[in-house]
Amino acid sequence: MLNIFNDIIHVVRTFFEGRGWPLLVTVALILSVLFWTCCLIGIAIFYYRDYRYRICYSRIYPILRDFIYEQVLVKNNVSHFPIDKLGLNLEKRLEVKVVRDILHEFIRTIGGEKGRSMRNLFNELGYDKEAQYEIRHAAKHMAPIVRSLNDLALMKVVVQENVLDKLLASPKIEIRVAAFQYLLQVQGEQAFDRVFSQLEGINELHAVDIYQTIVLTDYFGTYSFSQWLDESKTFAANKLLMDLMVYYQELEASQLWKLIVANKDMNTIIKAVNSLGKLLARESEDQLRDLYDQHQSLHLRIEILKAIGRLGQGKSLDFLANIFENSELPVKLRKHAYRSLITQRPYSTMYLRRINDNTDAMTDRLIRYITNPMVHYI
Repeated sequence: MLNIFNDIIHVVRTFFEGRGWPLLVTVALILSVLFWTCCLIGIAIFYYRDYRYRICYSRIYPILRDFIYEQVLVKNNVSHFPIDKLGLNLEKRLEVKVVRDILHEFIRTIGGEKGRSMRNLFNELGYDKEAQYEIRHAAKHMAPIVRSLNDLALMKVVVQENVLDKLLASPKIEIRVAAFQYLLQVQGEQAFDRVFSQLEGINELHAVDIYQTIVLTDYFGTYSFSQWLDESKTFAANKLLMDLMVYYQELEASQLWKLIVANKDMNTIIKAVNSLGKLLARESEDQLRDLYDQHQSLHLRIEILKAIGRLGQGKSLDFLANIFENSELPVKLRKHAYRSLITQRPYSTMYLRRINDNTDAMTDRLIRYITNPMVHYI
């Protein structure tokens, strides 16, 4: 065993003492040249494709714009558009992509009956069939499926249930979120139960996408988003539901308190407290003060002070004043306590006057920082 070890050391030493170093440097230089050559080729291909796209876009945009103006806005055509007049070669992949992108821009801009005519034009060009094909046969490629689902949602094209079920069961969360957005845009409130029951795995960016999709629809009803709040769900899923509760002003304080009491995730607790304040859950003020004493988290305590300020009932003035006057507490806590006192005028006028009459130099600086908005821009 020792002899084998000595032989290995001898071979390594011979390599580096002999012709090994020049060979190693040569290999390193060749690999470096290959790497940078590949990088330059990749950059050149990217800019070439971008250049071709911009040239094609600048050529097709005025043609398509004039066609839409004449056929949709002036002649009020609803279907059977004279597509041959466009004079475009829709067999080319690049031209197809450019026409599809330009139609998206116009469809998002033109609404009402004209928007419906634009969707019919999109379908007559065959893009609905192309999108339907992509969501069925591009299973290994996420980007085409997401793009096609967005197209079908924009065009209000109905997708077969078995295809939707397959997309909703996809292991890729981006595909599932795109399917959620499609359902919400096409089916509206009818899709809420189906979407909210399958939120597992979404992150905060996905939650923002779903939230924006819902609030951009024409929904404004009495659906109970709070019924889906659950301590077993992730923060992103609960955050989405609480944001919707706030946007549609669904005051269900009991559900939020269940989440606060049962949850061990501090981010979820903070978000629930934030929602209580924004929903003006006035019966929760006493519980918020108790929660302040139970937790030492600075961010949670700040959110509690902000929520009490939003409630504006004047029931916690002593509580807020004591926090501000305690110089041993962090400045952030004192700052938000004072701001909450300010928001509860005229109830807090006497407290504010007492504080201003009995301030030292440091407290006076803090008050000026809070009350003078120009300080924040210096």
